Amino acid sequence: MDPAILTCALTGVLTDPKQHPVPVTPAQMAAEARDAFNAGAAIMHVHLRAQEPGMGHLPSWDPDVAEAIVKAIREACPGVIINLTTGVIGRTSPALPPASAA
Repeated sequence: MDPAILTCALTGVLTDPKQHPVPVTPAQMAAEARDAFNAGAAIMHVHLRAQEPGMGHLPSWDPDVAEAIVKAIREACPGVIINLTTGVIGRTSPALPPASAA
């Protein structure tokens, strides 16, 4: 049997938590990561999410959000590899509010 590396993508790109049960908060992401880790996942692919109410479908570029999510996942899954991403668009996208409004 060949060895395999399992990666878990916790949230998907711009998936709206109002329509699909994806984690948004650090605690939610840590809980989902722990379940995947316990099932054998060695890597967590994590889209950072805006933490403001109703904005969890949008990416976050806030370093404090990244730090909180990474800390929560590391506590829940010691030794797991974390692959952070903000998604496929940047702050200049017309789909997002200007940085000053976020």
